[in-house]
Parts: sequence; structure tokens; C-alpha cells
Amino acid sequence: MSGGLSREQNGFRERVRSFVEREVHDARVAEMDRLDEFPHDIMLKMAQHGLTAVNVPIQYGGEGGGDLEVMILCEELSRQCPALSWTLGNVILYGNNIIGVNGSEVQRERFLPPLAKGELYFSFGLTEPNAGSDAANIDTHAERDGNGPWMVSGGKTFITGGTVANYVVTFARTASSRYKGITAFLVDTQDKGFSYSKIAKLGFRGSDTATLFYDQVPVPEDMILGGPEGLNQGWGQMVRLLNGERLSLAACSLGIAQSAFDAALNHVRQLPPPTIAGSRQRVEHRLAEMAAQLEAARALAYRTAWMHTNKMECVRETSMSKFFCTETAKQIAAEAMTIMGPDGCDMALAAQRRLRDVLILSIGGGTSQIQKNIVAKTLGL
Repeated sequence: MSGGLSREQNGFRERVRSFVEREVHDARVAEMDRLDEFPHDIMLKMAQHGLTAVNVPIQYGGEGGGDLEVMILCEELSRQCPALSWTLGNVILYGNNIIGVNGSEVQRERFLPPLAKGELYFSFGLTEPNAGSDAANIDTHAERDGNGPWMVSGGKTFITGGTVANYVVTFARTASSRYKGITAFLVDTQDKGFSYSKIAKLGFRGSDTATLFYDQVPVPEDMILGGPEGLNQGWGQMVRLLNGERLSLAACSLGIAQSAFDAALNHVRQLPPPTIAGSRQRVEHRLAEMAAQLEAARALAYRTAWMHTNKMECVRETSMSKFFCTETAKQIAAEAMTIMGPDGCDMALAAQRRLRDVLILSIGGGTSQIQKNIVAKTLGL
């Protein structure tokens, strides 16, 4: 990456790391994982420390940061508690980023100031039982009678924050065209006809995931993302968000991988000296390989974020970052458990939780296979 992180960005990393050390204790993380309850208390503290405002423009009450600051935040949170990067994502990704990039000026003025204060949560309602990797295959639809509201009907699944969101950015079919017939609606979760069911997950517990149901939910025209002009523009609006989402998930992977590596390294350092010279060499070599893999992944991800920040074409690089970082993190988390032996499998310790958490990252936000398809296409294959 040209020039590395700025002094301000390095200072922001220290600010987030200090917050995590002070406010996100091991016992609280274990409790989140055990109870699988949304951490309203920690979210309030993050808002009080300005973390919910990181990527909101200054004129709307934010700090004016961008993709690099979001990556730093996700990486540092994920070193201690990956689920917090997703609960915060209900503000900074699905709220700040979506409204900031695609919202109308009226919507920015309405939603960004309370989002910056952590007073609203948004969810991203795209995935359906028959529309995962093939996102354009959605069945959820919206119809309008004259000048009345749009009526949204259908269902979404595996929606992060679906039980706590105030609004769900809901993609629905409004015309027959596969890509030019999709509209994103800002659905108020208090409106009649909206309901949800929580999904129990293996990892990222504490960040709730839900199935959503829409039974003729009324949505006024001005709650189309981007305003009335956003009708049938949902696919393009979604595509504009993909690079940032892939980078944030890559950053989550880096945080988990760093934490797993540190735990394995400390475990080996605390072992008694080997009785036979060289008998621990295989483990030492594996730690050396893990360190190299982690540095390579971090360099790729942050260089790509620099490219994106500087408006450079980087579809190939964001897809590379997404699959390389997530797959590398899976390997490091699994190897760390092996190196730690019984401690790696102890449910009272964090090693097993890291492995449970990291598995979803190669699926959500576009599977590793889809990312490789994209890279192959950019290579002319």
C-alpha cells in the first residue's frame, strides 16, 4: 500500500484497541457467546466513544472516515469479539454506508445524524431461501395501487440484526427485468405485516440472525432508497456496496486470525523446553508459516482498501481479499486449536470460539467460490 496508514489512522487503531481492552472483557464476551443476546450495553458504549460515527460525513455529525477506518475498527473488534463487528455493522455498514452512498439528501439528513449517535439500527434484507449467491433470483415483491404505498410481500433469511433493526433495507422485485426490476425499500420494522424469527447459529453468537416475513407491509414512496428516483435501481445500489462489504469481512478475518495466532504463539512459548533438540521444530515452522500467511493477507487487504479509497478499479482485488483473508483465517484458527492441544478444545477458552466464528466469513458477503469466479472473470477466463 502506498505510504501505509496515516498518523490519524494509526491513532484511530490505538483508540479502538484501548476501548476494547477497557470495555470488552473476556467474561462479557463469553457471556455473549453463551446467551446469544444482542449486546446493547456495549453498543451504547461504542456510541458514546464515537465508534458508530466513524464513517458518517462530518456535516451529518460524523467523523468523516472511510473504508480504511471501518477496516481498522472491524479488525480490532474481531481480535477480541468478532460478533461486535457485526452488531456495529448494523450501524456503520447497513446504516451509515448504505444511506451515505445510496440515500437521497432527505434520507441522509433524516437518518445519518441518529445513526452517528448509535440511536438506530439497520439490517440488509437481500438473502432469500432461493436467492443466495444468485441474488437476483429474489421472490420478495412489491406492488402499488395508484398513488398509495408500496405493499411488500415475501421473506428473507439469514439477516444480520433482523430482530433489533429499526429499518430493514429490503430488496424486492418491482418489475420483470432481472436486474433492472429490483427496488430497495427502507422498511420500518414497526409497520403492520412485518415479523421475524430468530435463527440459532454456530458462531457470531450475540449478533442476532433472523428470518424475516413481509405480509403486505406498506412502504411510502419516499422510503424507496434514494427517493422515488430509486425505483428499479436496487441492483445497481447493491453493487456499489460490494467492495466495502468484502473489505470489512476481510478485516474481521484478520482480527480472528491475529488473535488465534497470538494465542498459539503464547501457548508454545509457555511450554517447558524440549528434552530432545529440534523436537519442537515442526510446531515452530508452522507458527512461522502462520505469521507469513497473516502478514500476506493483511498486506493484500489494506492495499486493496487504499485502492478503493483512491477510486481505483479494484473489483479483482476486493474479491481476492475476501476469499484469501477468510480462507487464511480458517486455516490459522484450526491450526491454532491443534497446536494448543486440549486447551484448544476447552469450551471455557476462546480458541474453539474463534474457529466457530471464522467459518461463516467464507460464506457471508459472497462465498469464496463466488469470489474466485469473479477473479477468474477479471483474468479473462
